[in-house]
Amino acid sequence: MGDYRAIPRVSNSDLTRLKEEHLGYANGGPSARFATEQTRTFGKAFHQHLLEPETLGTVMQQLMPDMLTPGQLDPRLAPKQSEQLGNLMDVVRQDGFCRRYLKRSEKERVVLFNEPTSGVACKARLDLVYTSQKRQSALVLDFKTTSARTQSQFLQSCYDYDYDRQAAFYLDSLRYAGNEWSSTRRFRFVFVGVMKQSPHRLFAVDATSIPGFLDYGRKKYRFWLRKWQDQQD
Repeated sequence: MGDYRAIPRVSNSDLTRLKEEHLGYANGGPSARFATEQTRTFGKAFHQHLLEPETLGTVMQQLMPDMLTPGQLDPRLAPKQSEQLGNLMDVVRQDGFCRRYLKRSEKERVVLFNEPTSGVACKARLDLVYTSQKRQSALVLDFKTTSARTQSQFLQSCYDYDYDRQAAFYLDSLRYAGNEWSSTRRFRFVFVGVMKQSPHRLFAVDATSIPGFLDYGRKKYRFWLRKWQDQQD
């Protein structure tokens, strides 16, 4: 992650911070209305354990052996949260759809591209990217921990957190990344919501199937890229 952040390009997270600064939320943006620091730490831990397990485990035990209690997965989390994290991991790994793409996809794929309307050099870090053998189709999966208890609540959170902007930014990163996906004819983006509370249900939102969702998200990210350019000038 440190190497990714060091790349001198604009990410979707940079656009979030820019938006918060412009709207006067520098010390706690719109996302702070919904997410506490504890919540964000839990989300980061979830993604690391799910997508980058090789960066954890023995390294944590070597660096912080006294901080791990029996059964505790992550010293950044309280014991109850650590147990909750284990339950979420089990739910995801036992789901046939998730298990299939966790096994077959590229994880934490970094994509570099130049956004064509602004010319801004951008970067994206995608949870999972599955490309068919002949590269005719590509599927991007993005995992979110959520407090939503219903499908409709999770869909609403996709708007609350600007996930439409993220989905458009990430899909366009593949389209404009050069020759790798130039022959790809079909792009899909699916958000997988993992309910943090018991019974830890899974929700799925296919961003590419919602009328206007990606178009509106694309307008958002291009607006903030122009703001970023103006700021640089």
